[in-house]
Amino acid sequence: MQALNIEETKFTMKIDFDPITGFCSMDGNSYPEDAISFFEPIVDWLKDYISQVKGPVKLRIRLNYLNSSSSKCFMDIFDTLEDYHVAGGDVFVEWVYNEDDDEIHDSGEELLEDMSFRYEFVVEND
Repeated sequence: MQALNIEETKFTMKIDFDPITGFCSMDGNSYPEDAISFFEPIVDWLKDYISQVKGPVKLRIRLNYLNSSSSKCFMDIFDTLEDYHVAGGDVFVEWVYNEDDDEIHDSGEELLEDMSFRYEFVVEND
């Protein structure tokens, strides 16, 4: 299985998913013109990883900005991880936000509130 690497743009996050370690990183802005097309390879990669590798998933999300269509796509990611967790998979999500960014923190709380896998909010200072 190949790593998934997508370079950051003004509108999209940098994506680094490693199939060997299970460490996955999403970092930057998330307001792509077509969120479904941007997130589709990310969700597909996670589904392939879960079915083929069956290893632990540690997802680190650090966002500067998140639009509503991206939020829906994050729910798809979290639903996929929730299904994996319920089936016995090891899942941990780290939601990183700037201490002054209540909007990103609140978005994370809303997206993760119904999930039973382990997650943690991490505060960063400027």
